[in-house]
Amino acid sequence: MVLSEANKLAIQNVAAHIKSETAILGADALARLFEIHHQTKTYFPSFTGYHAADPHVIAHGTKVFEALVKATEHLDDLPHHLDKLAEKHGHELLVDPHNFVLFSDIIVVTLALHLPSFTPATHTAIDKFLEEVAYQLSSMYR
Repeated sequence: MVLSEANKLAIQNVAAHIKSETAILGADALARLFEIHHQTKTYFPSFTGYHAADPHVIAHGTKVFEALVKATEHLDDLPHHLDKLAEKHGHELLVDPHNFVLFSDIIVVTLALHLPSFTPATHTAIDKFLEEVAYQLSSMYR
């Protein structure tokens, strides 16, 4: 992944803004994913609902967004940082790798809706970052 210093700064600025809102943003993004891409619900059979106010959606969305914030602290070594998550999603959960791409697109939309400072340059940086995250999470798919 080739991130310029400007990209890294933009990514870290977004992370700083979303750090205190991971539950809201994560739940919104995950609920949007479930609404638009119904097939993604199959990975969450224990959920009692798939809307942003559902406790399971809030909990998992928070977990995803907290992991993304943490990943921004490791921009120069994402493959190593995401290794355990990739193994879990690829070997244990058997998540279809395309779902990471779908969710990345939803995350960009969610950020654009919630962050007034989401400029085209920020969009580009976040898109590059999420593309790399999706690639790394797919790296151990069987």
